[in-house]
Amino acid sequence: MYKYFSFNKIYYLIFVSIFFFLITGPAIPDIFLTFLVLVTLFLKRDIFFADYNKWFILYIILWSCFIISSLFAYNVYSSLIETVIFIRFILFIFISYILLKNLDFKLLKYLLYFIFICCLFVTIDTLFQYYNYTYTNGFGEDLFGRKPEGLYGRLSGPFNDLVPGSYLSRLCFFILIIYLINFSENRKKIELNFFFILSLGLIFSTIYFTGERMSVATTLLGLFLCILFASKLRKVLLLSFLFSLIFISLNVNFHPHYKNYKILKSNSQHEGLIIEREIACNDNMVCSKEFKVQPEFIKILKEFNKSAYGEIYLSGLHMWTDFKLFGIGLNNFYRVCINEKKYNKYNTSFGCTTHPHNMYLQSLVETGLIGFLIFLFLMVLIIIKIVKTHEKNLRILLFSIYLTIFWPIMSTGSFLKNWNMVFISLIISLILIFSNIKLEDNKIEKSKI
Repeated sequence: MYKYFSFNKIYYLIFVSIFFFLITGPAIPDIFLTFLVLVTLFLKRDIFFADYNKWFILYIILWSCFIISSLFAYNVYSSLIETVIFIRFILFIFISYILLKNLDFKLLKYLLYFIFICCLFVTIDTLFQYYNYTYTNGFGEDLFGRKPEGLYGRLSGPFNDLVPGSYLSRLCFFILIIYLINFSENRKKIELNFFFILSLGLIFSTIYFTGERMSVATTLLGLFLCILFASKLRKVLLLSFLFSLIFISLNVNFHPHYKNYKILKSNSQHEGLIIEREIACNDNMVCSKEFKVQPEFIKILKEFNKSAYGEIYLSGLHMWTDFKLFGIGLNNFYRVCINEKKYNKYNTSFGCTTHPHNMYLQSLVETGLIGFLIFLFLMVLIIIKIVKTHEKNLRILLFSIYLTIFWPIMSTGSFLKNWNMVFISLIISLILIFSNIKLEDNKIEKSKI
């Protein structure tokens, strides 16, 4: 019997539940993650000695670099506080990998099925909100009475934020591991499951309907890689994608969100697309109403320097040139932007934000060149770990999942934001765990890395 079986099983159950509690907001997932770290440190400290390896060393080196950069930060106190509490994510990834990497194969399958159920739940709820639509107010309430807050024409689903597309894009490729496992267990080509294809098609469609462009882009990138290189997944993905295209086309042609409006103004700035819709008003008259929505994607590409992204990135790069070696310190981006007037000229339309909206740029600006290089080294090690995955199709899947978070040319949330970092920690843990799988033998392969 595995030495820590009882503790591991409890850890596994809480670990799995976090995927659902991500839907509730940042508080509960972060509490659960912190609880798992603290309990492990209190009850199972010996795992840090029994399984001491290069991953833990490198994570600690990265965290130590954060500490050093904080001592040279724009605001030392703020940066040190963020750095000290950030270690919970580093420990969580390490602990999860050590405790779950040799978990029973069936339990890992149950974890994947639970992720599948969570994705279906988010999809159904978001689609309900999508069809609960009026010209006047845009998308309405979801199944639980939640209305989208923020940008007009965006969906929130069961979340308190506009993130259902991000949630689905990061998890949808894990669902395909279920298909690979079934393929392996049957030892021959299995018949395609209609429900599986339908579900994936609806998930892909929902990601598109959310209007989260980066989620759409990374999903398409992952699909392209899997269709091109993962032969066992090619047919099921092509059928799912075909169903998704048909479903999206029908909605674009018939859903009111895409009809009955005219463009009054279009530029690349935040909410730079102004549209006018005809709406019903008193005495059976027809009135018009203006709405500010996200700028057109083509417009952003053509006028990137004038877009919100261009302003934020340019401001961040100029901050880095003034704090090259150690950076401005964690969680200091907004403070520097507000207090140092010389950066205001780069934020003429959108203003100062809390972070640079790109993970690589955030690492460079907030931790300096030293922290950035260590961060890149860790990214390379994760890629090497994926490359060493035994089964080719699984290797492509894990790389696709990796790109949904770490594709460098995209806008991202802050790695200091609780919800985002809990999610990233979960996915990195799963990538490391599933990279040890040997599908042909239905077991987890021992790994030294």
